[in-house]
Amino acid sequence: MDMQLASDKLSSLDLKLQIDDLQASVLWFRVMEHQGDWLISRHTHSSYEFHFVRSGGCRVKLDDGGFSARQGEFYLTAPGVFHEQSPLGDGSYIEYSINYDLTAPADGQGEGSHLLHALREAPCRPYSDIFGAMEYFSAALEAAQEQPLGYYNSIQSLCVLILTTAARTLCGTAARYTVPTRVAKDEYRFTQLQKYMQDNLCSNISARDLENHMYLSERQIRRIIQQKTGKTTKEYINFLRLQRAKQLLQESNCTVREISDQLGFTSEYYFNQFFKREEGYPPGVYRKNVQKP
Repeated sequence: MDMQLASDKLSSLDLKLQIDDLQASVLWFRVMEHQGDWLISRHTHSSYEFHFVRSGGCRVKLDDGGFSARQGEFYLTAPGVFHEQSPLGDGSYIEYSINYDLTAPADGQGEGSHLLHALREAPCRPYSDIFGAMEYFSAALEAAQEQPLGYYNSIQSLCVLILTTAARTLCGTAARYTVPTRVAKDEYRFTQLQKYMQDNLCSNISARDLENHMYLSERQIRRIIQQKTGKTTKEYINFLRLQRAKQLLQESNCTVREISDQLGFTSEYYFNQFFKREEGYPPGVYRKNVQKP
């Protein structure tokens, strides 16, 4: 990989992220390489900059002290932290640098707000990259250079991973907040059942099909559908089939025969019998009644 070319391409991307209630803009995302004697003079940012030491080492001078950072380590300079960088030894130095402008509601309770709080509270010191954030950076460089299909969104996802894995290292404790979860188990099971039935009305759906799809027993499926609809499994399948038939009769130009085929009936005759039994009159009559002249 041509590191400088990849860095230039990565730097040119306009990357904006949403992490729950946290909004993030990537101000820069680049590789910094130095040889011999070099100095980055004292400065600060109003944003959050991660410095990942890919190879070599550096000395970091702060207003209240300093430290050395070596290969495989990283440090964070938060807003208002003045820092100065110089080489550690006389070898080459390669740093992966990514800077995030982060905003979250003052009273935010989402995961993004807790992540931002962790970054604000983290001391500026070297941390071992135990969760592999640097490898996500390498993957972003490779994607920027090769530009495969979907590379922009892949890089945005990698930005989220870099931020969250680095924050996990800084925080060092288990999460102490709640996150969105699925609704009650039977609620999402019913949603899955309903979706499967709607998607497969063209087939002669059986209780066994539902069992195989959901990995549930026929009794469990029957209980879920009964609780949500007041109908048996067969009654609910017929209800969905009837609603779809009505929609097609009203909104499409399909013939009754074509609708019969789409809904999995073995013949137009059986479709007519089904519709008349459920609705009280044949599908042709229904179509005349509901379609506008």
